[in-house]
Amino acid sequence: MPSIPYLSGLAATSLLLSASLSQAKTSTPPKYLFGTTCLPGPLRPSSFNLTTTPSCAPSSGDPPPWHPFTVRPYCLSKTDYCIFTHAGFHGSDRGLSVIDPLPDLFGHKTASSSSSSATTTPDETNEQTQQTDNLPYELRDLPNKGKGLIATRPIPRGRIFMIDYPAVLADTKLPRHVKQAQGRELMAEAIGRLSTRGREEVLGLARQNEDEERKKRVPVSEDVMKTNSFVVEVMGREYMALFPKIARMNHACKPSAVTRFNSTTLSNTAMAFRDILPGEEITISYSTFGLPSTIRQQNLLSGWGFTCTCDLCTAPPADLAASDNRREKVSRLGQEVIELVSRGRKEDMKQAVALYSEAVAAVDEEGLVPHLGGHYEVLGRLWGAAGEVEKGREWAQRGREETEMFERAAMG
Repeated sequence: MPSIPYLSGLAATSLLLSASLSQAKTSTPPKYLFGTTCLPGPLRPSSFNLTTTPSCAPSSGDPPPWHPFTVRPYCLSKTDYCIFTHAGFHGSDRGLSVIDPLPDLFGHKTASSSSSSATTTPDETNEQTQQTDNLPYELRDLPNKGKGLIATRPIPRGRIFMIDYPAVLADTKLPRHVKQAQGRELMAEAIGRLSTRGREEVLGLARQNEDEERKKRVPVSEDVMKTNSFVVEVMGREYMALFPKIARMNHACKPSAVTRFNSTTLSNTAMAFRDILPGEEITISYSTFGLPSTIRQQNLLSGWGFTCTCDLCTAPPADLAASDNRREKVSRLGQEVIELVSRGRKEDMKQAVALYSEAVAAVDEEGLVPHLGGHYEVLGRLWGAAGEVEKGREWAQRGREETEMFERAAMG
């Protein structure tokens, strides 16, 4: 077998092809432990920029502590679920409500108080810039779309132009553990506990059920949450997350922007996928990148309640078929390359290089990634594993240069 360093991470990352077919990169969450945080995943003190960790040891007969939340949790009778609300989460005047089971604090060891120096993350730095500068977009009424975001000045490829934090987080297991009426009560209360601005921002978002009869049957809080939320992972658990600013961007199967969720800060950043011109609508993909059109349409209809009419989906049949073929080709070649890499033979590596090069060409033509730096570095490792060390170095260097150029553009 060839030397492992050239192949390190190839199979585990699906040769970066999975990244080409994914809407956002989510950082790997740490292990979920009440004993060191006292609170469920998104409720841990570090999410609130606290410098100390509160003790989890309740006094005899006292209820569990609800610091750092700004109001006493609202717990639904005969269920494990409560609503935890913080009025000024990350400096917002919107607030954050989290629907989660109340942790069994009494059954865990006391977490020792510890101090940590406050640090500023890149997201927070960008957020501060975002708050002081004029935003490069505005919300407008759009024909047959309701509302959407329109660029007011050029947004270069790779530029982060929006940072948002959730207004509501809800455990994805909630519908399995409560009755429909209980779930609706929790959702309405969670939104009701936001600030006046927060409630208006959330309840003003798009709804699936536009006809009056359905509006009477489905509460607005439930409809808005289903129409506008995304599933995110925090500390090993999944939540429905509603980001009101992100939700204002409409869907397109070849979007102009992409989002990235940070499970540590709970921030969701929007980055230009390509150069965006003034007057152009800013769009993201609600569906997983790289899927063929029939599967995309099924996912969008079942998940968000609409049939996509973006430029790609309404393209001439021949163009749409060519797009589907490229996407299916990327998926198929990716699996073949992974199988070749798993064998580990030098002759297999040479074939893997050829197939991966073909896949990268399809990725580029279809516009599935904002830059090819990561793919070039994978090609470098494949060439090295095939015994072509010098070619491996050349492709790896090309990949690093491409990535650095993209990151410089993102920083402005």
